[in-house]
This record gives sequence, C-alpha cells and structure tokens, in this order.
Amino acid sequence: MDDWQQYRNNRWDTNIITMTSEQYPNILAPHPVPYYEETQKRTFVQKLRKVRNTIYMLLAYACPNNKLRQWFHRRRGVHIGKNVYLGMFCFLDNLYPEYIYIEDHVAINAGTMILTHFNPMQHLSNLFQAQVAPVLIKSGTMVAVRSTILPGVCIGKNAIVSAGSVVERDVADCSIVKGVPAKQIAEFSALIEDK
Repeated sequence: MDDWQQYRNNRWDTNIITMTSEQYPNILAPHPVPYYEETQKRTFVQKLRKVRNTIYMLLAYACPNNKLRQWFHRRRGVHIGKNVYLGMFCFLDNLYPEYIYIEDHVAINAGTMILTHFNPMQHLSNLFQAQVAPVLIKSGTMVAVRSTILPGVCIGKNAIVSAGSVVERDVADCSIVKGVPAKQIAEFSALIEDK
C-alpha cells in the first residue's frame, strides 16, 4: 500500500479515537459524504437548510456582540459550552455545523476557520475520500487569529493554537502548536493548575 492510500484510509480513524470514548458518548461519528458533483442534486429541504445555515453564519460572521454570535451559531447546530469567546469573522463549517463541539472556557479568535467536511470533485476520489468528521475543542483552549482547524481534529484541554496555524492532527492537553501544518513546540502541564 502506498503512502497516499495509507493516509487516505487512516486519516479519519486516528483522530476519532479520542473523541468516541465513554467521556464523549454524544459526538457524531464520521461518515462518508457525497462528492461535490452529487451535492448539487439536493432535495428542497436540504437546500432550505443550507440557506438557513448561510443566513445565520453571515449574521454571526460580522456581529459585534459575542453572545449574539454564539446564539446564531447555536441556532445552526454548533455545540457551544459556557464562557466561550468567539471572535468576529470566524467561519464555522456551513454544511455540517452540528459536528463542531466547543467546550467551556474556550477562546476562538477572529478569522478562525473550523471545517468538519471535505467533499472533493469525483475525479479525485482515488486520492481523497469525501468525508465528514467531528471537531472537538476541549475546555480552556485558546485558538489564535486566522487559524484553520481541519475535520476530525481534537484539540486538548488548555491547549494553545498559535496564530495562522493549520491544525490537521490532534493537539495534546496543555501544549502549544504552531505552523503549517501545526506542530507541537511546547508542553506546559507543570505550569497550569487544573480547576
């Protein structure tokens, strides 16, 4: 098996292990989704849902009030905990917002993108699998400006994602990641008290 096939087959399974434990029984499981060409054949209800999600997302995108931004995203289906800060101009997946889980005391700063699905064109199906997978951001996490979080990622408790990072793999608790792709640069569990 070549590297591409191994990456394609394992990419979604490795990250989900942390999220499907007994601690998170309600997290939606990853599953295949239609390739791009097939998504253009939606039913009326599916089209209506997409329009609703787009309206709420656009209202949340430039809303100056954090509580209102959270309300708009919750109406779309995003799971948001208590004392969460969502910065302006954040893009939370438009088609599958219900796959985003944000725990308590999380800060997601301006311009961050959180994606839960990937549906490439059909002719790329030998390279990439069309898939939706949950994103879990655990309590105490800070995601700095203009970061991108890809599908199937679990960001650990009290972790820090540096500005402009692209997170494609799980992030350990009490660690700092940065870069494209994001790599761990520090671990600070000894310096933080668990409250």
